[in-house]
Amino acid sequence: MIDSRQRPYLAAYCLIEAGDEILMQRRFNTGYLDGQWCLPSGHVMDGEDAVTAASRELQEETSLIVAPENWRFVCAMHRQTDRTIIDLFFTTSQFQGSPRILEPDKCDGLAFFPKNALPAPLAGYIGVAIGCLKSEPAHHGFYHAEGWA
Repeated sequence: MIDSRQRPYLAAYCLIEAGDEILMQRRFNTGYLDGQWCLPSGHVMDGEDAVTAASRELQEETSLIVAPENWRFVCAMHRQTDRTIIDLFFTTSQFQGSPRILEPDKCDGLAFFPKNALPAPLAGYIGVAIGCLKSEPAHHGFYHAEGWA
């Protein structure tokens, strides 16, 4: 008998704010959304909670340091791509360091952009999350679903 329960990937996304700007990174050479501007993010590992994953991924990708207790929840998404994903978006303006590209094989751009002048092309679901950050929630409030039939 096949187990039909979902086994979604859990991902943590980092909305780093500096004044009215957000840190964005351009994906490169990953096979997923290459050339599009996204956020530092990654999968939550077994035995790790989502805010700890956000801090780990941010440091691995940009060298910025954020203590897990300094994250604030923004929104959640349930997406269907070639896999099922639950995305949790967190924000903070409390970080240490200067952003650098630490994974040049996956990222070819990293910069702060004004919330009202985001770079293009911007991954659509990232725009939804930034709207939630700006208190412009999607149809279902601070929850968004996409890719479902």
